[in-house]
Amino acid sequence: MSVTVSMISFNTKDLTKNLVSQLLEQDYKGRLEIVVIDNNSSDGSAELLEEEFKGEIKVIKNEVNLGFAIAQNQILKNIKTDFAVVLNPDTSIPKNLISAMIKFMDENAKCGVASCKILGFDGVLHSNGGDFPEGLALYSWLFNLEVLGVKKNFHRSEKPYFEKPHKVDWVGGTFMIIRKEVLEKTGGFNEDYFMYFEDVEFCYLVNKKGFEVWINPAVEIKHKSGASSDDPNFKQWCGEFKGVINFYKKTLFNRMAGLLASMFIKIFIYISTILRILAFIALGRFNTAKTYGKVFISI
Repeated sequence: MSVTVSMISFNTKDLTKNLVSQLLEQDYKGRLEIVVIDNNSSDGSAELLEEEFKGEIKVIKNEVNLGFAIAQNQILKNIKTDFAVVLNPDTSIPKNLISAMIKFMDENAKCGVASCKILGFDGVLHSNGGDFPEGLALYSWLFNLEVLGVKKNFHRSEKPYFEKPHKVDWVGGTFMIIRKEVLEKTGGFNEDYFMYFEDVEFCYLVNKKGFEVWINPAVEIKHKSGASSDDPNFKQWCGEFKGVINFYKKTLFNRMAGLLASMFIKIFIYISTILRILAFIALGRFNTAKTYGKVFISI
């Protein structure tokens, strides 16, 4: 089996260099191609990678920051290998990442996309997938209904959810392994998303095309969230709120239904954001409340 690993670099020179080194040390015996798409970094990332790994990897240099979806599609839409691996540069991976995930895909023929367990560098479990943001899962996420025992949630973060392999609605773009056939039938990520939520809509389309999405927690990677951002919490929260609004616009059965649904969702997001601001003020976490205030203005 042949594999193309595609990662985007944006001012993450040292992190990207470390990850490329780890990829070159993989125990996978098949053909492994490594491609780094540099989104117009200003820290010399592209030049360093070309010099350090000459002849071992391919570097694509974009003249502007194209965001996640468009940059990844530069590779994914023209994939020639059996599998594509989408991987964030701010991760640390085990030597058997590729071989273990290829084995998992071989054992699960209906699985078109899979991911793994993701931990922070502090060992804390990161949310990596969950239920599509529809109905109870959406409102559980917006209003933290999991404290009331509601199991469905857009972001699943409870430990039992990541204890054994199982089918899920979606997984995040931090790490994905994708069959070539899936990319041929879906066309890759929706380029209307700059960053955040393109992974959710992609998995939604994957399901619509008859493939399954799985989590394989037997494999673990570590992730440093927001390494390429000056204000990662603001960009993530704002990106996800805007993303779910666009998700409804694009995935419902007709344009009018999508517009109406997205309007209602936006109202609930405003209410959720106000409640979060008030809650964090009450808890004395004023910086977090301030960040949610910025999100409220930006939605």
